[in-house]
Amino acid sequence: MRSVQRSTSSRARRRPAGRGLATFSVAAMALSTLVACSGAPTGSDLLGAQADSLRALSRTVSITEQQGIAANNAIALRLLRETAVSTSKNVLLSPFSVSTALGLTMNGAAGRTEDAMRATLGWGTRSRAEINVAYRDLAALLPTLDPAVTFRSVNAIWVRTPLRADPGFVSDASQYFKAGVNSAATPEAMFAAVNAWAKAATDGLVPQALQEPPPRELTMLLANALLFKGKWRERFDPASTTSRPFRLENGSSTNVPTMTRTGGFRASFDTNAIAVELPYGNATYSMLVVAPTAGTIGDYVTRLDSAGLARLIAGLRPATLSPLYLPRFRVSSSLELKPALIAMGMGVAFTDAASFPRLFADGSAQRLEFVRHAVTVDVDEAGTKAAAVTVVGVGRVSAPVAIEFDRPFLFLIRERFTGALLFAGVVRDPRQ
Repeated sequence: MRSVQRSTSSRARRRPAGRGLATFSVAAMALSTLVACSGAPTGSDLLGAQADSLRALSRTVSITEQQGIAANNAIALRLLRETAVSTSKNVLLSPFSVSTALGLTMNGAAGRTEDAMRATLGWGTRSRAEINVAYRDLAALLPTLDPAVTFRSVNAIWVRTPLRADPGFVSDASQYFKAGVNSAATPEAMFAAVNAWAKAATDGLVPQALQEPPPRELTMLLANALLFKGKWRERFDPASTTSRPFRLENGSSTNVPTMTRTGGFRASFDTNAIAVELPYGNATYSMLVVAPTAGTIGDYVTRLDSAGLARLIAGLRPATLSPLYLPRFRVSSSLELKPALIAMGMGVAFTDAASFPRLFADGSAQRLEFVRHAVTVDVDEAGTKAAAVTVVGVGRVSAPVAIEFDRPFLFLIRERFTGALLFAGVVRDPRQ
């Protein structure tokens, strides 16, 4: 079975509609994000022994950072299972962006809410200080690993005036996430500001992170934007790109521009799937493309766990003679992650029982309203551009509903145990 993935070429090239590539592109790109965010590879993970390949990190990765990386990868697979099986459309994820945005938000949580968020994000019993340092240090390390790769992760916060963010929360957000705090007067203004920021932070790859109308009770937005740009270590020759069939899950097929080359990659085969690893730059970052040998991509994602992925990666071997056919693609998706996060154990954060006392200076009761995640991935003969924006929406906990009889009403006076009605009436004008 051939390994396929779909990519767009340069601006001069035509971009096909892409619907037929939905499910395969979903797993391929989500897994490539997973691999890219799992840290720099060791010597045994690299493609061959090129002199300019990174052979070791510039510093030791702490135990807490290692835990965070493992948790990030587990989140990727769990989010895939929760989202990919519920739709036939593309599902693209950046687990690093999701974890960072929620990690920033967790600094405002307390009690059972903080515990649920910490568990869902895979931090176990780590303290807030340990977790914040891990987020800060990983965000500083990853952009330095390959001069040929752009890796940019930025954070920001918007507060609805006249509310003020808690000074302690602002300090943590600035120190560990480099997140500045901005103000906006209305929910619509907050959404507009985030969309403008996200478009600039992703070099236009995510032009509109928030598309639905904002909730009236919106009080704060916390956002992460992630940008990745990498050139293939060995590029595909555009002259070799041809139109080839791509099989859809409904049994039909469509022709798509497909890149091809021989060698310069590693492949892995097992009874369930075929995988290809394509390195960028100095081979620190790579894309892993995976397709099941039987069944649907949704079924495969449902069964895939960290151990299965590790076995697939461990089986990668140089494929020097095998021709590779890989579709060009530019795909985008926008997801509401609230249902998946509730299923993963973070439900309390979205209810009136949520506790976020460190978000606002007045300590007002707040809850999470949404976690929206927008991703665009563009793959062509030269390499990959990928961007993600995760926005966490915070709103006031619902106030008690006022019960007001300000219109004509019926009244009944009854004896509760027998049910006997003693008086009954309709009051149309209380003044009479």
